[in-house]
Amino acid sequence: MATYEVKAVRERGAWQVFIDGIMVTEVTRWASVGFVSREFLAMDRTDDLRIRVVGRNQYVDD
Repeated sequence: MATYEVKAVRERGAWQVFIDGIMVTEVTRWASVGFVSREFLAMDRTDDLRIRVVGRNQYVDD
């Protein structure tokens, strides 16, 4: 299984989603960060996905 680094940055009322250092999209809801990342990477729900949050709003997704 491949490993990707997903970062979420809260900026101007939206979450900026970065995968391996490249911004792929912005979403307005925290719950959408994981969904969008999985869709972009074509991952199954059973695959392991780790999201690191960068910024003032600290959420943990483990």
